[in-house]
Amino acid sequence: MLRKGLFSVVLICCCVSLFAQHAEWRDYIEKKQFEKVLSEAGDLQQADSTDFAKMYLIGMSYEGLLNYRAAYNCYKQCFLLDSSRIDMLNTLARISVSLGKAKEAEKYFQMALAVDSVNFYANFQLARLYVSIEFFIGGLDLYYHLLDKYPDNVSILWAIGDLWARMGYMENALSCYLDAYSLNVENATLANTLINTMLKVDASHLDDALAICDTALYHNPGHKLLRQSKAMIYYSKKEYVKTDSMFTELIEEGDDSYNTLKYCGCARYHTHKWYLAIEPLEKALDINPAAFDVCTLLGACVGRANDPKKAFEYFDMARKMMEPDSVWSSLLDGFRGEFLIRTGKRNQGAEVYYQLWMRDKSQLNLIQQIQNSYFLNNFDAMIDEDKQRYLFITFLYATELLENQGESNKHHQNAAYLRSVLKKFEEEMFMRSLTNYPMIAPDNKKNSLPREKIKELMSRLAEI
Repeated sequence: MLRKGLFSVVLICCCVSLFAQHAEWRDYIEKKQFEKVLSEAGDLQQADSTDFAKMYLIGMSYEGLLNYRAAYNCYKQCFLLDSSRIDMLNTLARISVSLGKAKEAEKYFQMALAVDSVNFYANFQLARLYVSIEFFIGGLDLYYHLLDKYPDNVSILWAIGDLWARMGYMENALSCYLDAYSLNVENATLANTLINTMLKVDASHLDDALAICDTALYHNPGHKLLRQSKAMIYYSKKEYVKTDSMFTELIEEGDDSYNTLKYCGCARYHTHKWYLAIEPLEKALDINPAAFDVCTLLGACVGRANDPKKAFEYFDMARKMMEPDSVWSSLLDGFRGEFLIRTGKRNQGAEVYYQLWMRDKSQLNLIQQIQNSYFLNNFDAMIDEDKQRYLFITFLYATELLENQGESNKHHQNAAYLRSVLKKFEEEMFMRSLTNYPMIAPDNKKNSLPREKIKELMSRLAEI
């Protein structure tokens, strides 16, 4: 009986000591004194690996010191001890992202969502992961899922705007940025992002952009990026004297960034200050020797400043910069296709991308760009011609993806999405009793696709 009592006392003392140690380590971590935790942890014993709290705190300390590999090993041991804790699953997913283990991170986030499908952290971070690996459709789905529950969350609206912008849908991005800004007018970075997007979308937004910039500067006086943006708004409004004044002020304060130098010189060119334009344009060209537009204007300013020999040297340089070789020719066509789509001429842009792909069929991203351009949330709202073009490019993208499975994992992330699109066509064919669905290629050639072929392709995509 006495032996049992002594054993109980010893056990209680050990537990109290252990809890005290855990509390002390948490205090160290809260104060960012990670080295103290690791110093006291010393060499881990076999028994330590079964102590969830201890391994977790050591993992946090390694993570605080940016030793992600050691942190990952500690968290992995915690996972083996308890695989159902959402905080542990999210932590392990986060550290996997830091180590570049995207597939593993996705697995842990999915496990967390299997336990709690509305978990904010898992949904948001999984969306960010999808964006980082360019699985944009998956990222959008998760972001909008969160937005349904948190419609006034600035970070979600901002993230959706960034993703739309990255996909090239600037009008959609602008709408999201406006909604986010209306909820937080004091955020300088958000305001600057909104202003730059407004400048890219349409000149009709210039006055609104100026008002937003003034409001942001009221809350963030002297903010350099906002002042640069305000100067660019005046440049876009062709108020070159104000542009010159604002950029000159920034340069005098030590701003030697490329855009400040370039557009200061451009503003001076437009106000006929040839001599004064030369210095900022020269400095801009030093920063970016491939800038043929800067080189051209510099030549014009030098020539009008009575040095025609030097002017012709700059003109010759600019001409060489603009001479297209095969690489530049493809790049120029790529830009042409991109901007045709952005300006609403989707079919023309798709044809340019398609011709580029026909010249180099390893560029699967070109097919993906066309496919993305036909993406709509409401499939049923699409007109018949768009559906026929959408089916052709979806079928082509899926077929090429299956034939080039060793090329890039990022395209394989879209397999589930492609299956869902094909499923919509297959269901429509069933409802309309169609055996073949008409298709239109980007070069306007027409053919049709049997329903059985669609079902076969869906089955193959499911195996990826």
